[in-house]
Amino acid sequence: MYNRLKSLRSQHNTLDSLIQREERHPYPDNQHIRSLKKFKLRLRDEISRIEGGLGSRRLVF
Repeated sequence: MYNRLKSLRSQHNTLDSLIQREERHPYPDNQHIRSLKKFKLRLRDEISRIEGGLGSRRLVF
């Protein structure tokens, strides 16, 4: 379970970087940004669910 949590956190950070990079483009693709943000929220929810099950402290995003 810890490996899954580590993987989800890594994906969450990667998505954050992708979103920031897209937002810096002269003509950002807002539809793409919106879909990345939705996926990032799903990851955050999954991370929170796993952390709650493990009894560990939750991350601050």
